[in-house]
Amino acid sequence: MLWSAPAVYFLNIFTEENLNLALASGYVVLILLLPFIIKNKLYRRSVTLSLFILILIAWAQVKPTHNKIWADGTNKLPSVTVDNNKIHIRNIRDFIYTSETDYQINYLDKSYDLNNLTKLDYILSYWDGNKAIAHTMFSFGFNNGENLAISVEVRHKKGEEYGGFAGLYKQFELIYVLATERDILQLRTNFRQEDVYRYPLNIPQETIHELFNIVIARVNALHETAEFYNTLSQNCLTSLAADFWSIGGENNHFDYRMLANGYSDEMLYQRGRLKSSAPFSAMKQQANINQYTKVNHYNPFYSKKIRP
Repeated sequence: MLWSAPAVYFLNIFTEENLNLALASGYVVLILLLPFIIKNKLYRRSVTLSLFILILIAWAQVKPTHNKIWADGTNKLPSVTVDNNKIHIRNIRDFIYTSETDYQINYLDKSYDLNNLTKLDYILSYWDGNKAIAHTMFSFGFNNGENLAISVEVRHKKGEEYGGFAGLYKQFELIYVLATERDILQLRTNFRQEDVYRYPLNIPQETIHELFNIVIARVNALHETAEFYNTLSQNCLTSLAADFWSIGGENNHFDYRMLANGYSDEMLYQRGRLKSSAPFSAMKQQANINQYTKVNHYNPFYSKKIRP
C-alpha cells in the first residue's frame, strides 16, 4: 500500500486533483476495511492482490510523451548529427536574461570539431542553503574557448512545479539540456543566486571524447523517444553518472554521495578525478564561481569571466 496508494493518486484518472485524492483515499480505506468485510483470509488476500494487479496494469499504460505545452526553458529538444569528427548540434539553449523570469528566448545551431574537445568540468549548483543536495552538470571545453554545458533536467510543462515525491511516479519527462554557460550557469549564479562550483576533471582526452559521444547518443535517443524523469534513478546525477560508468568510470552505486550529491565533489576528489593538489576545502573555495560574477547582471562573456 505504501507504493500503490500514491500510484492511484498519480494515475490522474480525473482532471480534478481533489477527485484523484478522493480515489486514492478510498483505496486506502478499502484496504484497511477488508479484514472486517471479508473474513476468509485466502479470499481477502486474493482481492488485495487483484486490486494491486489492476493498479500495475493501469500504471503500465502511463507513457512519456513529447506532446505537451512545455515551459520556455525546456520547449525545444536538442538533436545532434555526426560526420566523422564534425558534430552539428541543433537547439543549444542561449537565453539572454534580464531577471530569472524576464528573458529573451534564443536557441543556437552550432558545429564542433571533436578533435578540439580537450576539457571537461564538473558543475555543482546549490540552492536555498542546501549542502547535501545540488544540481549536477557537465561542461565540455574546446580549444577555441567555447564551452558546451549539459544539464539533465525535468522537462517542465508551462506553469508546472517540480516535486521530488511526484518525481517518483511518472509525473515528469526527462530532457538533456545543451546550453551555453552564459545561459545555464549564469542563470544560476547571477539571477537565482545559487552557489555554483566548477571543477576541472582529471581524465584523459580520449575519455572525454567517449563521454561526449555517449551524451549526444542519449540526446538523440530522447529526441526520438520520450522518457520519464525519476527522482532517484533518472535524475541529474544518476543519469550523468550512468553515462560516465558506461565508459569505464568508477561505479559508485553504493556510495551515499550518489544520493546526497552535494558531496559528490568530495567523492571525486578522493578518487583523484579533480584537477587539484590543494586540500579539498581550499580547492572548493577556489572552485566557487560566484566570486567572479555580478548579481542581476548579464555578461555575454561569462565563460571567460568565471575562468580568471
